[in-house]
Amino acid sequence: MFIRHQLSVLFVVATSFSVTVQAAGFANQQQSITHLGRAYAGAAAITEDASGMFFNPAGMTQLQDSEISVGLNYIAPDIRFRNRNSRLPDGTAIRGGSGGNGSETPIAPNVYLAHRLNDKVVLGLGIGSPFGLATDYRTNWQGRYHALRSDLMTVNFNPAIAIKANDRLSLGFGINVQYIDLELSQAIDFGSSPLGSLPQQQDGRVKINANDWGVGFNLGMTYELTEITRLGLAYRSSISHRLKGKGRFRLPDDLSGGLQAAGFNNARVNGKVRLPETFSVAVHHQFAPDWAINADATWTRWSRYQTLAIDSANPRLSSEQAQNWKNSMRYGLGLTHQFNDAWTFRTGVAFDQTPVPDSARRNPRTPDSDRTWLSVGASYQFNEQIVIDAGLAHIMGRQVNIRQRNANGYILDGRYRTTINIASLQLRWQFD
Repeated sequence: MFIRHQLSVLFVVATSFSVTVQAAGFANQQQSITHLGRAYAGAAAITEDASGMFFNPAGMTQLQDSEISVGLNYIAPDIRFRNRNSRLPDGTAIRGGSGGNGSETPIAPNVYLAHRLNDKVVLGLGIGSPFGLATDYRTNWQGRYHALRSDLMTVNFNPAIAIKANDRLSLGFGINVQYIDLELSQAIDFGSSPLGSLPQQQDGRVKINANDWGVGFNLGMTYELTEITRLGLAYRSSISHRLKGKGRFRLPDDLSGGLQAAGFNNARVNGKVRLPETFSVAVHHQFAPDWAINADATWTRWSRYQTLAIDSANPRLSSEQAQNWKNSMRYGLGLTHQFNDAWTFRTGVAFDQTPVPDSARRNPRTPDSDRTWLSVGASYQFNEQIVIDAGLAHIMGRQVNIRQRNANGYILDGRYRTTINIASLQLRWQFD
């Protein structure tokens, strides 16, 4: 029984991450640089460029021309753990450091194409990463028996169509074909196993790799309430993944023979994860010729994460782990100022609720908390065809407690604080 459930926890919780844990839960918001400047406020009601199709495909009818947009997001998180009373089942303190900055600094790209067929119909294609993770703790940190490295990547292909039904109403629909690739690792205290004799000094490691393809859809509508006020509604479906891969052990040399005989051998693994659906209500209001206000509320069905299961031919890799996450809301408010024909400026604030219910469900792979966004952005019309967009965001996470007990009774007890800075740049090419 030793370590078996610990491995299933490793696999299960890693499916609950974002590219760098930059938003509450695991959703990666970095899909549009223009919307980033407003902290994504009102994203389902206004579409200034092709990237807006991610938030509401119906919004593509607002585009005057066909265009291609290419964006890059530099994401710099700072995830800090402070130990309080991390310990073994017998009360012995877990040795090691705090893990340093438990994150990596990735660059997340996205590409969008919108092609206007006629006055009524626009086709689109988006390629981005709606979910992902890149965290890496030091090998001797106090939470090494809960998590070391986590690397979750998704690539989503989203063809879509928008139809202008009449002067007020536009409808949109898209298909999402999503690839997921997962790598996870954590330390194992074989020194505390029946074969070991030196607790915390005979560590091994386990690593899991798995991947899958899944399919979902998104749809939306925009409605012109008045000449200056637009309502947007958007829905993205859940996507189910049946992950398949392999679990690999790295065993201490002096214990490897006995551990292999005890069943610590590489084996295939299967896991299930269902990424949650979202629903957004947004408003865009042009309260002056060169000023607009944008607002939205987005619901995410994180309650899909109740229990997740891992199966394997090796019984040490088969188990279930409860998550018990809760549904959450995100609220945003933003301003847009058309300074002149060349320059547009944006700013916004947002509040993200965490789906993690308590400190016992929080874990070092998702040290999630309620978060506040502050964003600014600008666009420059370089010429008739080229537009350059830029955005900056600062995300502040609330300091939260963690007290996670793994299946072997090891307790990670401390506090987390997370801050994230994002710098994004986008190039748009507009054409007839």
